[in-house]
Amino acid sequence: MRGAIHVSSVALILTLLTGCGTMGGQPGLSQASIRPATLRPGDTAIVTVNVVDAHKIVDRVVGVVKEDPRMKFTMQDNGQGPDATANDGVWSLQVDVPFAAPKGEFTLELTAFSEDGQVIMVKDAELGKAPLSAACELIIEYPSDSQS
Repeated sequence: MRGAIHVSSVALILTLLTGCGTMGGQPGLSQASIRPATLRPGDTAIVTVNVVDAHKIVDRVVGVVKEDPRMKFTMQDNGQGPDATANDGVWSLQVDVPFAAPKGEFTLELTAFSEDGQVIMVKDAELGKAPLSAACELIIEYPSDSQS
């Protein structure tokens, strides 16, 4: 039928124009954590985040230290340590704190990317549209002189 547009085509066009904002279909990041949250130089930590993605558009999750954007980490959901189970939606990463790491409080921002390398944008009640992201806090401290 000439000029007819199938319903699935309309849904695809709307998704492309508005992003992943359909109710129930919008991906999400939750329960971002770093364990332990208080670290010392030389310590190892495990970072995890739950990814809900019914349409499988999340290809990559990258963590960036807000206070030093040169520090970037790619998380995995491939079942290889420390990720327990492949493709279960729990993305994981093991990080070792460098011995030269400065002490202080830091924020690890986790952002989801699509297969073409673009940040995934989602509907946000306050901003209208925002990157699909989550954050977790960590503290790096040095041992006190009395513990040396």
